[in-house]
Amino acid sequence: MRVKKICIKALCASLCLFFFSCASTPEKKIDSAYVMVYDYENSEVMNVTILIDGETVGNTDIYGRLMFPCEKEREVLIKASKNGYETVETKSVINSGTVIYFKMGSGSYYASKAEKLLDDCDAINATRMIDKALEIEERKDWRYLQEIIYKESNK
Repeated sequence: MRVKKICIKALCASLCLFFFSCASTPEKKIDSAYVMVYDYENSEVMNVTILIDGETVGNTDIYGRLMFPCEKEREVLIKASKNGYETVETKSVINSGTVIYFKMGSGSYYASKAEKLLDDCDAINATRMIDKALEIEERKDWRYLQEIIYKESNK
């Protein structure tokens, strides 16, 4: 019984050492640039595909981050895309250590904004929001909301 307790404690200590000694984020490399992607509610967006000058460099991690090689200064077109979200892009001069921040709205975000604006009797802006949601993702419930907003804006 005593040997069993000692083995369990040793196993627990080994697992703790293993998990707490592993780095969850990569070390900052001098020859790298970074992209960070958030939504309009300031939550990280994972699995966003990042393209530089039309070539995929990777996807963001669970923290909305991606590190990619950048050995010299250059001007690039950086594009971030994910299903269910608007695609965003920017032209930027990048070099080692550059951090590019993106904000992306999801279709659900824009549909929710449209509903709130409709509740506030702002049909014009509600129309813009629901149209944007439908550009991102086609959904029957959003089409129905769009019809309601159109009817309200024609009153």
